[in-house]
Amino acid sequence: MAASDAPRYDPRALLNSQPVIITVIDPVTHKAVFQNSSSLSKFGDISNQSCHEKIAGCAAPCEFCKMPDAVAQQHPTASEVPLPNDEYLLVQWAPVATEEGAVHVVETITDITAYKRQQSQTEQLVKRLSDTNRELLHTNEQLRDQSSRDSLTGLFNHSYFQQALTQMCARSARSARPLSLLFIDLDNFKNINDTYGHAAGDQVLKEMGWLLDSHQAARRLARAGDIAARYGGEEFALILPDTSMEGALSAAERVRHRVTTLLLLPELAPLAKRDLSLTCSIGVASFPIHATNASGLVAAADAAVYVAKRSGKNCVRMATPVTPKPLVRS
Repeated sequence: MAASDAPRYDPRALLNSQPVIITVIDPVTHKAVFQNSSSLSKFGDISNQSCHEKIAGCAAPCEFCKMPDAVAQQHPTASEVPLPNDEYLLVQWAPVATEEGAVHVVETITDITAYKRQQSQTEQLVKRLSDTNRELLHTNEQLRDQSSRDSLTGLFNHSYFQQALTQMCARSARSARPLSLLFIDLDNFKNINDTYGHAAGDQVLKEMGWLLDSHQAARRLARAGDIAARYGGEEFALILPDTSMEGALSAAERVRHRVTTLLLLPELAPLAKRDLSLTCSIGVASFPIHATNASGLVAAADAAVYVAKRSGKNCVRMATPVTPKPLVRS
């Protein structure tokens, strides 16, 4: 089709056919020079009146107005404008040259309230889903933690202790860093249960948990990286990473002394009134001096506990070093 045969349209008719509000503004005076039908329906005839007064109700040019930027950059600009009634408008400005060489700005206004409300609902839904996922992760972490904890003392249980010790022994072997293990056995604990009842015995075990738990800052003996576990019954274990034999002996003596002071706690006051003493026997073993694997370290520390018991209880004993294997067969 030749250019002369192309359909011709009245520019005003084209602008009036648009559902969006279109107003042509002189950026120098901020006065409206043209309005399409949608603009006339919305604002009435505001010819030769300032846009900020008649459209936005502002005494001065609006804070959100980017018309000067459109003129300066010769590029369309836009702003999303929230209204006091919780509605939103998308205001766009595009510079256009007149036949006389002046620059006017075509301002279009689109009601985007429905879109913004849908966007807000979507953001709220995403936030609720994120919060729910965070709660599920927290719940799963709690369940995992509960499955690895002893319900009475709050310390790690026997199963977790075995897994952790195996991993830490392997890590120590790779890094050539020391690792020590304390086995702590309460002395004459059966007499407490038999004489004062299992409720009293359970309270003693709970206080041992508080004493050894690295998260209990007020009473704790263990460091943040140490792992305390209830090995079984009245037996407890304390894994001490990066701790030499000498450091483990010192830690064991601190534990032994603190156990003798547990009866001073208000929670154990009924037992203290009955002329009862609370002590423990502790066996100490260090990797790889006393064992070359996790099971050997447990056996060495356990054997050292029995030596402490035979030595009169309420004492610390070191395990027997392993006999090194000969380099050459005889």
